[in-house]
Amino acid sequence: MATIAQNFNKDDEPYGWIIDYYDVSGFRRRKTVHCSFKEAEMLAHELEAKKRRVKLGFESSTNSCHLLRDAVLYYFKHKHSNPKTMKREKQVFNNLLRFIGNIGLQKISYVIIDEYLIKRKKEDGIGDATLGIEFRTLRAFFNYFAEHNFISSSPMNKMKHPKVKTKKIRFLTEDEIKRLMAVVDDKNYRDLILMYLHTGARREELLKERLSWKDVDFKRKTITLTGKGNKSRTIPLNETAYEIMHRRRFVENREIPFEQNYEYMFKKIAKYYEAAGIKDANIHVLRKTFGSTLAQKKLDIFTISKLMGHSSVRVTESHYSELLDKDLREGVELLD
Repeated sequence: MATIAQNFNKDDEPYGWIIDYYDVSGFRRRKTVHCSFKEAEMLAHELEAKKRRVKLGFESSTNSCHLLRDAVLYYFKHKHSNPKTMKREKQVFNNLLRFIGNIGLQKISYVIIDEYLIKRKKEDGIGDATLGIEFRTLRAFFNYFAEHNFISSSPMNKMKHPKVKTKKIRFLTEDEIKRLMAVVDDKNYRDLILMYLHTGARREELLKERLSWKDVDFKRKTITLTGKGNKSRTIPLNETAYEIMHRRRFVENREIPFEQNYEYMFKKIAKYYEAAGIKDANIHVLRKTFGSTLAQKKLDIFTISKLMGHSSVRVTESHYSELLDKDLREGVELLD
């Protein structure tokens, strides 16, 4: 019988429900769902009902009637993603549909996906990073339908993630930061850019959809940022960041820390870069500058990873490998 238990996040706060059950093959499964208890209870009952229908012969253990286009619509209806992620994922599925047509999920094999990825790389000329994004998007999609017994297994089970060449990290030099700040003629944007540079926040993490005054603890001088997958991390505010937040809250009496619209902000900061004569830079470079500055100041990799909100230290190492390799070389040269 399926059971339901409360799930908790790393701060020991309630974070969805865990449905514990055995599938039709007798394998134990655990699924975390973010909904009300009543909805979780309904899902648990449906899992048990489906298992009984399969055992009695009224239903197949997999639902192979789903065509790709219908499956994509179903996926977006039941999967919670932010609008930016959905927009990017829809493009991936549209590309796949153009390549293989609207066929049934069960007919999509390892060979088909492999041929699709080869075509995207060689004929469409997409870069390694884009290919990696498409691979992860498709893998998550097919895993979802395999977990929910729509298909017997994912066609990508034995596929390896495409190798990605390590790109040289792009961060702002001290001179570039000075040139950038010299052309910023709007106080709000000056504060926002400095906050990115001093917190390492991702693009959306400082904007109104993700940040409010309840996320700023003025007593402890910390800020809680909510990033990918709604995961939160709390980091200290240095004097520069604290002054900005304190002034905007108690002197300027702003209702929210920053009210900029993402799309407009993206274009505005791009114009500032252009005015400062800075090339190959975007908002994300501000975050990279935060991380690279810490690395150059010899802060340990574990602390950098935690401050950046990376899923693991390996992610941090892959982003800042060039700087870290330099530190390692300087370290062994001390022995000479």
